[in-house]
Amino acid sequence: MKILKKAVFAACFVVGAGSVSASELLVVADEWAPFSGANLPGKGMSLDVISTVLERAGHDVRSDVVPWARIMKGARDGTYDVVGSLFYDEEIAKFMLYSDPFYETRVKFMQAKGQTHDVTSLKALLPYSIAVGDGFLYEPEFDRSEDLNKIVVTTTRQAVQMVAFERADLTLDSEEVLSFAIRESETDITDKVDILPHILASHNIHMAVRRDFPGAAGIVADFNAALAEMHRDGSLDALLSKHVTLQE
Repeated sequence: MKILKKAVFAACFVVGAGSVSASELLVVADEWAPFSGANLPGKGMSLDVISTVLERAGHDVRSDVVPWARIMKGARDGTYDVVGSLFYDEEIAKFMLYSDPFYETRVKFMQAKGQTHDVTSLKALLPYSIAVGDGFLYEPEFDRSEDLNKIVVTTTRQAVQMVAFERADLTLDSEEVLSFAIRESETDITDKVDILPHILASHNIHMAVRRDFPGAAGIVADFNAALAEMHRDGSLDALLSKHVTLQE
């Protein structure tokens, strides 16, 4: 999750008492384009979808973009109450109540063009330096591994640049995020990198509410009901297609 992050992966939350009215949800995500970003249309797919679904369910919503590390810390200490664009994670599920998923993404590796790195197992990854996002979730076994040579960076865009200019052997993220970072690079790196076909993990993307937040189950139920309705009437696919190309 962000991937993460990341996901790869983005977030939505309600700020604690005194920051917003009890009826207003502040939807927040980190920079994880095309899923979220301050300068993206609708602030990215995740913020646009989460805000639209919650508004359809009758909630007042506003959105912003903040760092992922702050979101996770705030969700744990009670500052932030609702978190979105989450991959399912057992540790997070201990204190967050997950909604139904609203998107599925695949985590892949990227290498410099011309390289032949083996990414098919954790053991195969041992010889390589791997740029990873600070606090991003990719796949549980990969995330837990302390044997891998992980270089921690702030954003996937930074990681992609490191691989393109051979300052790291590999990076990884949702394939949509890697593709966006390549297309939007300040320098043309299209011919410098390859996204590898191996899929490390496939993840559903959710929002979640802190379990001890009053009305948490009701917010999740509202979201799930409105999301199901949008699935049925086709409006969810139409909204997603504004931000990412849907997989066949």
